[in-house]
Parts: sequence; structure tokens; C-alpha cells
Amino acid sequence: MKLTKSNWFWLLLLIIVAFFTLLAATGYLERAVRANSTVFGVAKIVVQAYRSRIYGPEAIRDYLKSHPVRKLQLGAGGNDPVGWLNTDIEPTRTVVYLDATDRYPFPDGSFHYVFSEHMIEHVPWEAGVAMLKECYRVLALGGKVRIVTPNLTKFVQLLAGGADAEAQRFIDAKLRLHHWPVTPVPGAYILNRQVREWGHQFLYDPATLRRSLELAGFKQITEYPIEEKTDPVFQEVEIRIRHPGSDLWVVNKWEAMAFEAVRQ
Repeated sequence: MKLTKSNWFWLLLLIIVAFFTLLAATGYLERAVRANSTVFGVAKIVVQAYRSRIYGPEAIRDYLKSHPVRKLQLGAGGNDPVGWLNTDIEPTRTVVYLDATDRYPFPDGSFHYVFSEHMIEHVPWEAGVAMLKECYRVLALGGKVRIVTPNLTKFVQLLAGGADAEAQRFIDAKLRLHHWPVTPVPGAYILNRQVREWGHQFLYDPATLRRSLELAGFKQITEYPIEEKTDPVFQEVEIRIRHPGSDLWVVNKWEAMAFEAVRQ
């Protein structure tokens, strides 16, 4: 069939739309405009609106209908264990779009477990409290949330100097893991990098995280050593506790804290 000018126009338009749809779906469009804050602000709204429609409603409905025990992961990144509704603000084909600081598109009391590993430090404190309030809202009675995040107190301790053997093992592993240089001031250097890198917005100490959970409505709150095994369901999804002895495991064991809370 011979293509007319009109047909060529519609074909070209379809190709352009498909191209930019692919860019949006893979995240390349968002990254391409980050250099210009104004353009990025507009593009982010468009991309997030697209994602919220394409990556979400049907997958969420299917998950809620098909899983009698419902488990929500916030900030999944590339970690998408089977049996969980894995969500992220930058979704993939196996991860549902969700802004963890906004109202969640789930009914009250719809989940039995909520998990977040090294995510809450990436948003401001106010947004973190909003996230925890949504966790409280979507948990069923008796449901549990587990929050794993860097412990600010541990990094401040490095400033005192004279690191013991365990802290020195952490320092060595931390520098190797992130390919950071060895400096004569490792405590101050690591603290500054930890606060500024990876888009970190707010680092919690134990008292602040506990108080934030209380503000969200939780009353039964417990802090656990990061390596202590609690509910086996959380072991399905928590990835930094795997591979004991690796640099990631050593770093996480020393620098991170784990809080669990129960919806009563």
C-alpha cells in the first residue's frame, strides 16, 4: 500500500510518541533533563503523571486480590522479591510506581507488612513522617513495619577518633565499598560524605526515628541490632544482611539501625 502524505504524518507522529514513551518508561527522559532545574521540574511532573497511570493501578488491584498476606516494599530499587508489592519512585517493569511521601493508593488496613531499607534518609524529615503515617494507615491491626536506615550517632562517634577494631573494620570496608580515598581524617571525611552523597536529605539517630514513629501513631516500637533475625518475612526482602563478611554486610552491620513497629 502506498503511503500518502497524511499517512506519513501519522506514522511519524506514532514513532515520536513511541520513542518518548520508551524514554519515560526507562527513566532516560528524566535523567536527560536533570541539568536544567526548570525543565526538570516540568518534566518530572509529566513523567510522574505518566508513571502513576502506566505503572500502578492494574498491578496494585491484581496484587491486593491475589495475595491473602500482603507485603509492601517502599523504595525497592532493583530488589523485587516474589510475593511483595515492590514500589519505587523510579519503577521498572517489575516494580510499581509510588511516591513514598505522598498518600498511597491503597485502602486503610490493606497490608500486613511494610518494609523500607535505606530509603527514608533520602527525603526530608517532614516527608519521612508523612511516609510513616501512611505506613500506619495502610497496615492492618497487628501489621508490622520495619525501617532500616543509617544511624547518625555511629557516624558522629567516628569524630571522637581512636576507632576500635570494629570501627576500623567498618572504615576500611566503607572506603573500599564506595571507592573513597584513604585520608588522614577518616571520621570527618566519612561523616561528610554520608550526609551529602546519594541524595541523602536527613539522617536519623535512634531517638529521632523512634519519635517519628510515635508521631505517625505507632506505640509498640522496638529497635533491633541489624543482624538480629526477627520476623522471617522481613528476611525475604532485606538484602544488605545477606553475604556475611562482604564489605556491604560489614558496613551495614556497623552503620545501620533497624526499627520495627506494630499497628495496634
